[in-house]
Parts: sequence; structure tokens; C-alpha cells
Amino acid sequence: MKRFSYLGGLLSFVLSIGLLSALAEDKSQPTLFVAPLDGDVSQVMGWQPALGEGLAEMLITELSRIGKFQVLESTALKDLASEIKLGESGYVSEAERVEKGGWAGADFMFRGKVTRFGSKQETVGLGGFVPLSRGKLGVKVNTADVRIDWRLVDVYNRKVIKTGSATASHQGTSFDIGVAVQGHGGNIGFKNQEFMNSALGKATAKAVTNIAEEVVAVNLPESGRMRSKAEAGAKQQAAVQAAADAAKQTPGKVLAVVNKSTVVVSLGSRQGFKSGDKLKIYALEETKNDKGEVVFTEEKLAGEVTLDSVQDEKSKATYSGTAEVKAGWTVKAN
Repeated sequence: MKRFSYLGGLLSFVLSIGLLSALAEDKSQPTLFVAPLDGDVSQVMGWQPALGEGLAEMLITELSRIGKFQVLESTALKDLASEIKLGESGYVSEAERVEKGGWAGADFMFRGKVTRFGSKQETVGLGGFVPLSRGKLGVKVNTADVRIDWRLVDVYNRKVIKTGSATASHQGTSFDIGVAVQGHGGNIGFKNQEFMNSALGKATAKAVTNIAEEVVAVNLPESGRMRSKAEAGAKQQAAVQAAADAAKQTPGKVLAVVNKSTVVVSLGSRQGFKSGDKLKIYALEETKNDKGEVVFTEEKLAGEVTLDSVQDEKSKATYSGTAEVKAGWTVKAN
């Protein structure tokens, strides 16, 4: 009986793990995080990390709109970690605090590098001379140019899924990048009207929109993370099935004989059985020596039982056969 209880407990544990895994399986959109953008200091004067964070925030906003990914926070991780630390320090009640281990994992990473980001001023000649001046007529025009090289990467296996390059330009009011990059994230972003109204802001918005249009058209493969989870789930299901099969193949015993047609056996729902299942019943034939000692035991098919009332580790069953069933006889699934 201890062996049966052990197998039944093992099967129950494995089934529970499989159920929890199935409930935890994420069927939503693939997750994506946007890494702060790098900059080419030879092309972007005064490049600072805050500038890369500001552009990343613009991309987070735009990529969230396309509905292709569940976009994860990536530029304020220190703030999120601080919130967890507040709970660990006791400043937040146990019922309200955020625990470690709750962050979602990323399927894909968006990575970008800015190779052009700035304005240049040109004088456009209008012809003729300005009276009392040595120069010609002309106007100064500010042209903003933006180029972002980007790639979409599978986080699990580091495979590059897609690469692209977005370029845009716009003529208009200039914008001082040096002032804009002060502090966390700088002042680069959709919420900064001064930036968005400038030629640089409008060129950047065009480039970001172009990136989003290209990304939404990408035919995404199954991410390595999700494939790994699926493989783990398949192995888990195989383990559950193997445990169920092993439990069903474990022989039981006749615990009691109620009457000629009713017996109680030591197999139940923990071994994977249910009402209506049929089991073979075997009589035990013993061979004794001249001293009356049992020297050999063998099983002989004596009929069949059908489970009627099933409990955890025992069942009441109806016997169909002509033999006189005895307690201790063996019952098997086949």
C-alpha cells in the first residue's frame, strides 16, 4: 500500500505542476523592450546617454500604438526597482508592496543607433545686391536630418530578426540639442512642444513613424523564449502522461470480498481510474514443498471487475466470473 500511496502522490504532484504551468502560459502578444539608443559621436555633436533615453521613450510610445507587441518599460527600471526596495524596507505594507520576480520577460529587443541627428544652416541666395551692402540677397534655412539604424533581436538566442534604417529631414526652426539632453531622458520626446515644433522634432517624428511602419510589417517568428516554454510544457505533459501510465500499470490487491459479485480493490482515482473502468483479476496459485512451505507463486486469470464507486486509493467493484474471489488476489489494468 505504501508503494501505491507514493505513486499516487507523485502523480498528483506532477498533475498539479502541469496544471499550474498551463494556467501560467502566456497567450498574449510577444513582449518587447526598447533599449536606450546609442549615438555616433562623430555625427551627433554633444551626444549624451539622456538623448538616447529620450529617443527610446519616443519609440516606446510609437511601438505601443501599433498593437503588435506588449511593450515593456525599459527607461525607468531604476524607479521600478526603487519601488520594490520601498516594500522590502518596510515603508509599504506587506499587502500592498511589490515583490521581486513579477517583471515580465522580453521576447524581443529593439535596438537602435543614431548616425545623424542635428541641424545645419544654409544660406539660399535670392539674386541681386543689397543696397549699401557688399553682400547678395539671401535667406538662412535650417535643415534637420535624422537617421536611425535599428534591429529587432530575439532576446533568448540573440538572433537578429530584422534590420532597417529610417531617415528623415525637415526644414524649419532649429533646436538646441545641448540644452535638450540635460537630466534623465532629456527634453527629447513627444511631450516637449518646443522640440516637436522644431525641424529636428518633426524630422525625428517622421523617422520614428517610419520605423513603426516597418516593424508592424515584420513577420515575427515564434520567439526563442516562447519556444523554450512550449518545449518545457511538452516535456511536462509527457512526464504527466508517463506518470499516469505507470500508475495505471501498478497492480493492486483485493482488499475485501463483500459478496460473490462485489469486491473492494486497492486502486482508485490517484492511480488514474474512474467509475466504469475494467480490471483483470488474478487468482494466486501457490506451490508448496513437502514441509508445507510456499516455494512458488503464480497468477492465473480469474475474470474481470468493473469499478463502480471510486475513491482516492480504493474502489468498490463488481466481479464477473465463476471463481470464489479471495482477499489478496491481484487486480491489474491489463
